[in-house]
Amino acid sequence: MSELHLKIVTPEKLIFDGEVNMVTVPSVGGELVILPYHTNLMSRIIPGELKIQKSGKTDHLAMGGGFMQVADNVVTILTDLAVNAVDIDEKEVEAAKKRAEEALEEKLSDEEYAETLAILEKAVAQLKVKRRHRAR
Repeated sequence: MSELHLKIVTPEKLIFDGEVNMVTVPSVGGELVILPYHTNLMSRIIPGELKIQKSGKTDHLAMGGGFMQVADNVVTILTDLAVNAVDIDEKEVEAAKKRAEEALEEKLSDEEYAETLAILEKAVAQLKVKRRHRAR
């Protein structure tokens, strides 16, 4: 089966660097499915679920916002968050979500509001991914 190269980079570290069969990415225009030899493109990505299919197995990651580039059979994702579903601490993320919701009730500057909203969006994305792929 054909493969493409995937790199996922956060400000902290390189999360993934390897060959995969398919990548599904949440973007501003909807979910993008990237297969080997996809046409070159750039897209803004939004908080949501990233799916990586390789060797008949699918990994599910919660991701934050960022950018994706597809060029010459290489997908590069630059994001502020990428966490595997199994590594998400549901209680910790639920607490962060609650703090963000409470903070949005207060009077905030435009910058504080945008930052708090981003935290809330990432928390919601993590909770959705964790709950959807919870070990049964």
